[in-house]
This record gives sequence, C-alpha cells and structure tokens, in this order.
Amino acid sequence: MPPKQEPEAPPPRTDSDESIVIPPFGTLEYMYFFSQTDGLLPTPIEVSITDSIIYQCPELKWYNFDVFPHKVKITNTGYTVLLGSKWKTERPYLEGGPFYEKHVLSQIHFHWGPDMMKGSEHSVDRRTHPAEMQVIFFRAEYMTQQEALKHPDGVVLVCYLIKYGVTPDKRLEWVIEGFPRIREAQTHTRVGPYPMSQLMPMFYEDYFLYWGTLPTVTGENFVIRWIVPRVVLSASYEQMDEFRKLWDPWDNPNLGNFRPLQDRADRKVFFINPHWNQYNSLLPIPRVPEPSISFLSASYIKYPWLLPPQNREPEPNEEENKKGNKKENDK
Repeated sequence: MPPKQEPEAPPPRTDSDESIVIPPFGTLEYMYFFSQTDGLLPTPIEVSITDSIIYQCPELKWYNFDVFPHKVKITNTGYTVLLGSKWKTERPYLEGGPFYEKHVLSQIHFHWGPDMMKGSEHSVDRRTHPAEMQVIFFRAEYMTQQEALKHPDGVVLVCYLIKYGVTPDKRLEWVIEGFPRIREAQTHTRVGPYPMSQLMPMFYEDYFLYWGTLPTVTGENFVIRWIVPRVVLSASYEQMDEFRKLWDPWDNPNLGNFRPLQDRADRKVFFINPHWNQYNSLLPIPRVPEPSISFLSASYIKYPWLLPPQNREPEPNEEENKKGNKKENDK
C-alpha cells in the first residue's frame, strides 16, 4: 500500500470583497464554497492528478445497487441513449463522500464519437476516449431531479470514461443488446432488468470532483458537481459501432454527441482520497469483475419482504420443495 498523502492547502485566493469568508480547508464546506464561482464556469474540462488538489473526504457509500429493479427502459432520444429504471420500493442512492445527505439515482445517458479516438466529454491526462457514461444523482430532500436542478447542491453527475477494449464489456452488453430495437429516434424498449451494480463500477475513493455549469437545449444553465472516477468501463469496436448505428431526429446515423472541451480557467479540481498507483490518472481495465461494495439500506434490512424475488433468500420450505422436486425428477 502506498504511503498516505497528506492534502496540501492551495494558496489562499484573494478576493476584492473582504466580506467573503472562505471555510477552512479540509471541510466539505470548503468544497461547496466554490459552487458560487466555479459552478458558473462551462464544462466539460480536462482532469488529471498533476493539476488537482488532494483532498480527504469520508468514504463514499453505495446503497441498494445490488437490488433488482422492477424494469429498465432505454430510449433513443435522437441525441443520446437514456436509461431509466424503476424500483417498486427504494431506489439506489449514495451517501458519505462529498455529500451532506443521500443522493438518489435518477438516470443514465451516454456520449460517443465517430471513431475510437474521440467521443468522451472529459479528457484525462490529455487523452480522450471513445465514449462516456454519465449517471445523474439528485439530493433526496428535493424529491425530483427537476427541483434539485434549481439548487447548487442539488445534482451530481458521475462520469465514467469508456476506454477501448479488445473484448466486449459484459457490463455494457446487456444494455447494448437492446439497441437494434431503438434504431429510430424517439423509440424505446426494455432491457434486463439487472441491478445497477452490473452496469456501474462502484468506488469509495480515487475520484476527481469539480464544479461547473450544465447547459440545456432551452438555454438554462444549472450548477452541477461533476465526479470523474479513476475506475473505467470499456467497449469493444463492435460495441461502439452499435452506438453509431442509432439514428438522430433526421433519420441519419448519430455519429457523435459529445461537447467540446472548455477552458479550466482558475477552477479547483479536487482529487478525493487517492490510494492506488498514481502514474496514470485512470486505472486499468480490471481483468476480473470487482466485488460489489453495495450495502442494503436500513429499510430493506428491517423489511426484507420488500426486496424483489431475485434478491430474497429462499425460505426453508422453498428449499425443501426444490430438493423434493429434484428427487421426483431423478426417479
């Protein structure tokens, strides 16, 4: 294990308004302070270890990401692929890390490009990748994503870089399987359903965080926290080709929907809880699936019958019935 690095406070920012009080370095309040300034700057940007501020936060905790949803729907909006899931009870959510309170999963969408050299919105260590998966979470107290967007602490986007891989990535495979059924714009289909842990790599350390604005087609701009984890997804050439076969609203192949890089300016990029080798800002594609780090929420632990059948432990009578049926079949 590498030696633990102590965070170093950046040089104090000089402000003409002496009434502005910057919270102490090392607190969550310090990071949130920069939503007032950095949150107005455009996105996406370049991130890297060398140009970031090492910062310590509590461990990020993932809840209910192993719970099977009731259904998963993917939609070709004409501009992106949108993945939405519904649970009969409690949704997956994040706690800890850089958050004051829990943030619930809202939706997932993708960005890609015309070839294997570009397509990701963020660049890391001056390199772009063929695609990026962005996962939207919103602060639970705001109830909906629409309401959360009105608040600077309301929404966070977790942005997974998708690197080129020689073999197809099984985590993407069950989603891409539905693409032939949504070739035309404004069409949708069901896939899976599988728990989100079978799509999203989970992490509790080693990620970048910065503030920036999210523009919309209606001309609005929202202040967002952007998280770029060092863990990645991968996609084979064949998998990426399925994205480019989707049609845009004018019935042409959608060969790219990524935004251009923006100037980082004087923005603070935080490198949260570094742990692994820091030679490259992104970690290598894992050869074997990482074990799940998701917990069951207190509600599911207290009322386990709320879990979907795929997540329930079989009752003793059910096990005996299965054994009895097997014996009957063997005769």
